[in-house]
Amino acid sequence: MNSFWKKTVMIALDVALGAYLVLAVTSFNTPDRSEEKCTKVNITIADMDSTGFLNAAEVKNMLVNKHLYPAGMKLSLLDLRSMETTLKGNSFIKSAEVSRTQDGTISIQVTQILPMMRVKSANGEDYYIGSEGNMMSGGQYSSDLIVATGNITKWYAQNYIALAGQWLQKNKLWQSQVEQINILPDKSMEIVPRVGGHIICLGQMPESNDKAKRQKLVERFLDKKFERLDKFYRYGLNQVGWNKYYYISLEFDNQIICRKNKTKDDQEFASHEQTEKDTGGKPQKSNDKPQKEIDKPQKEIDKPQKEIDKQKAEAPKVKKDEKTTKNNKPKEN
Repeated sequence: MNSFWKKTVMIALDVALGAYLVLAVTSFNTPDRSEEKCTKVNITIADMDSTGFLNAAEVKNMLVNKHLYPAGMKLSLLDLRSMETTLKGNSFIKSAEVSRTQDGTISIQVTQILPMMRVKSANGEDYYIGSEGNMMSGGQYSSDLIVATGNITKWYAQNYIALAGQWLQKNKLWQSQVEQINILPDKSMEIVPRVGGHIICLGQMPESNDKAKRQKLVERFLDKKFERLDKFYRYGLNQVGWNKYYYISLEFDNQIICRKNKTKDDQEFASHEQTEKDTGGKPQKSNDKPQKEIDKPQKEIDKPQKEIDKQKAEAPKVKKDEKTTKNNKPKEN
């Protein structure tokens, strides 16, 4: 029994000694990385094919302003978690991931939030609504976005206009057709399409204090309105022409109200009616002289002075004693 324990102890000591030797050799051969510095930073932005607000320079500036940009810093002092938190705090960034490689390179991967709509309200505010429904101020976004105008507050934009924008994103056909959304003072929504010289009134979006219920109501409202508009396009405008009407109202469920553009014949008829109204139905005499009389030759108007003197000389002369007046009769013999 004693020999068994002796063997066990000897084996354990051998294992411990072997492990110590392995660790010692490894530690001696491994360089001290505590003084190593970051020599390279790779910044990758997702959705680079889509035009967005962000680029690598802007991501770098976000970290520089917080004194967290890793280039030249000791690897042992880098706080990767703080870098991620700083980037995620930007309204244009959806997610951020920072990692370190064995050669001392810091890799930064960012997913950006793309704007889906620009708001230019009647009160002078100008901002963007992101694909997540968030408000995005600033930026120089040059892509062809839908523009929302009119009586829009930031609360209304975030709770209603954002829902309309998200619905349009799911319906690519209407997203490409809608150019502008305009909100009237009574909160009725107008649509300005890219094709066709008309404006479409959809009416007021349904309201609800419950966020989930409001989203369902707005989606159902837009589904119904654009389905009716699609049918009207197919069976109405395709028959009479896309420029037949300048205003189309889908506000009421049981009818579509259209205001017709005036044709050339309509304008001439309206002009004729106005003329008859002003003249009492009778043609007016023109006070203008004929152009021939106006444009007389200048030589007939400005006769030579010699001709005038000649006409005076040839006129018959009357003797003084043969003159009579209206009140004095000639004497009778």
